[in-house]
Amino acid sequence: MFARPDVARPVAAAFLARLRDGGTPLAMVLLVQHGTGSFAVAGSATGAFGLAAALSRPLHGRLLDRLGQRVLVGTAAANSAAMLALVAAVRLGAPPPTMVGVAMVIGLMLPAQAAALRSLLPDLAGERLRPAAYAVEANAQELTAICGPLIVGVLAAVLPPGGALAVLAVVGFAGTVWYVTAPAARAWQGTGFTGPRRSALRAPALWTLMLTVASISIILGVVQVALPAFAGDRDATHLAGLLLSAFAVGSLLGGGAYGAGQWRWSTVHQLRVLLLVVAAGVALLAVADGMVLMTGLVLVAGLGMAPAFAVTFLACDAIATTGRTAESFTWLGAANTAGFGLGGAVAGFTIEWSGTSAAFVVAATVVLMVAALLWVRPTALPVRS
Repeated sequence: MFARPDVARPVAAAFLARLRDGGTPLAMVLLVQHGTGSFAVAGSATGAFGLAAALSRPLHGRLLDRLGQRVLVGTAAANSAAMLALVAAVRLGAPPPTMVGVAMVIGLMLPAQAAALRSLLPDLAGERLRPAAYAVEANAQELTAICGPLIVGVLAAVLPPGGALAVLAVVGFAGTVWYVTAPAARAWQGTGFTGPRRSALRAPALWTLMLTVASISIILGVVQVALPAFAGDRDATHLAGLLLSAFAVGSLLGGGAYGAGQWRWSTVHQLRVLLLVVAAGVALLAVADGMVLMTGLVLVAGLGMAPAFAVTFLACDAIATTGRTAESFTWLGAANTAGFGLGGAVAGFTIEWSGTSAAFVVAATVVLMVAALLWVRPTALPVRS
């Protein structure tokens, strides 16, 4: 399917544009900390960026549904301009509140590129190839989270302070323009929805799906904190990146396997089974007592992550209120962000009280509770396919 230019171009362009999403937090931290000498100010700026981005997602989704994908150009231009403004503000010695305020604008104007592509994929892939398309998208989500910080690290080593953020601003805008000018994206003009201004959240099933996404994302937040803590407890902090990379590789392998398969189970049943797989994988991490065993178990634990996210994308496409598809996907993005943040906080407190093993068990328990809900009440997520 991705050998077709009409499919490959928007997917590649969206990936390029979303490198900004994955790299901006680190680039922002490096820039603000260098300019102020304070990690507190850098953390405040990054937190403001993340909170603003999460809160503004549904509004961006509504604009996509109403105006079509061309709206991305305007938000991308405003986002890139704000990123360059932050570079200028830090270089000119602006007061910290100004830096935090500009960082918030960057988050508010962050284009809903992921929601745009996920709304477009059903038209590109067709019914038969839709699961494979969403599996690729789940892997792309993982890759942007990996590649963005890596690229920032390289740029920070060769460019002056602020250079990495400036490059992301240019690359992000260029990727968005490349995406929006693709024939498929130009043809997707939105629904022009003119009915009652009701949120996509009026669909009860979307709440269930958001809860499901948040539970999976809690695992992401937990491993981001617990794996470095595990490595640090064994005087191997320098290998924390290896553990996180193994988890990401497992997710990529699982996503590839899911996309290559032909699945006859219903979407709900796939999701129920995958939640059990994800919960079992993270629970296994609690028994690791050394770096070698943990590396292998982390690889296994990641296998279910991308397939689980892919199936949530399928479910969202099926249950979205007519005319609110992009907005529905942005609510999933907000649930993803919330779950990730909650997972990190839970991991921090749990590790402090009971150690890393307890953090993995807590994460597995949360996912099992959501899986139990879907097994006991399958009508909570009424997906026909």
